[in-house]
Amino acid sequence: MKKIYLSLALIASLSAVAQKMPAKKEGFSPERTFVSKAKKTNQDILKAEGDTLWMNGFETSGEWIQTLGTGQSTNTGSNPGWEILTAIPAGITAQQAGYQWPATFSGATGNFAFINSDGAGANGTQDAYFETAANIDLSAAGSAALYLTFSEYYRNYLETTSVEVSIDGGTTWTIFEVNPETEVPVNTNSINGEVEVLNITPAIGAGTWTNQVKVRFHYVGAYDWFWGVDDVKIVEAWDNDVKINNWYAATDVVTTQGLDYYTIDNSQTSFPGLTFGALVNNNGAQTQASVSLKATATGGYDQTGTSISLNSGATDSVAVTSPYMPTGVGVKTITLTTVLAGTDSAPANNTVNLGMELTTQEFSRDNGVSTGSISNTTTNTGNPLKIGNIMDVFNDWITTGAVVRLNTQAAGAAGAEYWAEVYKFDGTDYVYTAETERKTIAGTAATWSKLKWIDGELVDGKLNLTAGDDILLVACHNGGQSEVRFGLAQNTYEGTVLGYLGDGSAFQLTSPNAIMVRLTDDATLNTNELAEVSNFTVSPNPASDVINVKLNNVTSAVITISDLAGKVVNTTSTVGVSTSVSTAGLNSGVYFVNVTIGNTTSTQKVVIKK
Repeated sequence: MKKIYLSLALIASLSAVAQKMPAKKEGFSPERTFVSKAKKTNQDILKAEGDTLWMNGFETSGEWIQTLGTGQSTNTGSNPGWEILTAIPAGITAQQAGYQWPATFSGATGNFAFINSDGAGANGTQDAYFETAANIDLSAAGSAALYLTFSEYYRNYLETTSVEVSIDGGTTWTIFEVNPETEVPVNTNSINGEVEVLNITPAIGAGTWTNQVKVRFHYVGAYDWFWGVDDVKIVEAWDNDVKINNWYAATDVVTTQGLDYYTIDNSQTSFPGLTFGALVNNNGAQTQASVSLKATATGGYDQTGTSISLNSGATDSVAVTSPYMPTGVGVKTITLTTVLAGTDSAPANNTVNLGMELTTQEFSRDNGVSTGSISNTTTNTGNPLKIGNIMDVFNDWITTGAVVRLNTQAAGAAGAEYWAEVYKFDGTDYVYTAETERKTIAGTAATWSKLKWIDGELVDGKLNLTAGDDILLVACHNGGQSEVRFGLAQNTYEGTVLGYLGDGSAFQLTSPNAIMVRLTDDATLNTNELAEVSNFTVSPNPASDVINVKLNNVTSAVITISDLAGKVVNTTSTVGVSTSVSTAGLNSGVYFVNVTIGNTTSTQKVVIKK
């Protein structure tokens, strides 16, 4: 369809990582889906806050007027700008299943305001305000701290959304950004029943509220997504409310690359543990002299970081730098909470739970929760793709293969090949080290797939990693009309999701999500049956007229030769330990010899020169 691009401003600085990243950046290609957790949880606004001073539910259209930004032409036809609706547009509901925003605008009752950048199409642009027609009299509030609250419904891409407040009848405006990228990454949906709470007190500066207050919603987009608002209220602010806007987990930046890990193999005994941080906002009326972050976790971990002072309306970061070291195999829960000198009036928005797992087989940077899919980039559609995460190796480790998350596949993907590869950083570049067997898509259902090593720097079919290795682990496919879809997990750090395009050029995803690809030491990937399949030789290599395949432990197999695009160019059934395959009709280039016994296939590269 369009515009899939990831962008996420994160708190942690990863300069050591960024120095070695490819300069080229890529976004997703059109069909990709992605859903991410929004920045806040639903709250019962009416019970938690002070008196409501003004409210409007868009029930009377004449109470709101639309104005256009500088240079913006009239919104007409398929690009109407702001509208007052009673139902979500059909073009949005038709895409709900694929993109997984809430099925209904649950915060809306009756009419609501809506602007639909997606419906305007690739040539549509919006720079539109929706403004109260009449002044609002708030003079009785004096200099009191006030909130503006409203229900909202959105999916973000590259648009900007804001609320603007005037106290002089619209001559001057104070701008409050809503859903900034630091809180709501690109391609993020609202949660069900989401309520935005803005502290609008900065609009009066050192003065007081007047009888000439105006409010307007401002949307700027160009074939982006949509924004719906309803039940707008101005209410008395809480005195004490510090909320978590965004949070992160990372290894110690001083001793490692500072990456996020969520599945730790127990072979990695030197894993330095996770530290935590959060971007927090003082959404209350009072300055908070002491705001800190507390992290608690399974096993008695209980740490509180250094406190900061936070003025009303201000945003800053807090952290816990004492690492959490998981012990005992199993899932661990870490709870992050802001700590104030007093009592927080809205505790629901200052706590978040993170999860990680200590395992006996796998090591990954994804959190195991699939939030969407990636099958290619915007400039590489239909071509081969390799995409994955950089990772630290903390202890010497003998691995048997990789595990790849295959998300729900298009029906046309049946038979498409996928595999995994590892590259090691040599101080300048990531250098090819090993690859797994190639498997093919057999169905459309989402599943994890284990793949054994078959080529590269292997010892007895295993890849030995060394403490201190900096590796790039990628999931791969050959392109085609229906590309293989790999799983995406949580938002992660800029410059840590890398890959290679069909022309071999390296790239990084802009503000990415972790790719769901893992290392494993699962011993079942090295059973005798699998060893027998991989125990064959190809000669000569390079070949010209014929390829000789010798099976060392079996006498019956199916041999196929495929090109770099995954197309099978020759199929031979053999009985006996040796088979010759003619290369007549094949051009010079790199091919793959695939030996299949039963349900198991092993692959070796061969170069044909003519």
